[in-house]
Amino acid sequence: MAEEKAFVALRIVTGIIFLVHGVSKLQKGMAVVMSSFGDLGLPTWLAYPVMAIEVIGGLALILGVGIRVAAWGLAVIMAGAIATVKWKHGFLGSGGQNGYEFNLILLAVTVCVGLKKQKRDRVERM
Repeated sequence: MAEEKAFVALRIVTGIIFLVHGVSKLQKGMAVVMSSFGDLGLPTWLAYPVMAIEVIGGLALILGVGIRVAAWGLAVIMAGAIATVKWKHGFLGSGGQNGYEFNLILLAVTVCVGLKKQKRDRVERM
């Protein structure tokens, strides 16, 4: 029982982190975010699906609906962020740039959430 409650807390906190990051992109303005993606060498259009997955996936984790699909979408975003942007700055960062340690823990959590069987999954199999 305590393990289940801890997992729910972890899922909700992770959802809040992603939701806030997605909403932050909207508040900055997508033109600014698209420009940032371009400056990083990424396709500018990628800003829209990243923002949408962060907002919708974050809400899904918070509300407990579509958890596994949301978790895998968020995991892909974290793996992409590490591979394309953060890796070159190292684990802790360098040259005033953040490293990939924060993205790595979010990747690990989203993979765990994506792999975890939910109660309704267990009931359906019985």
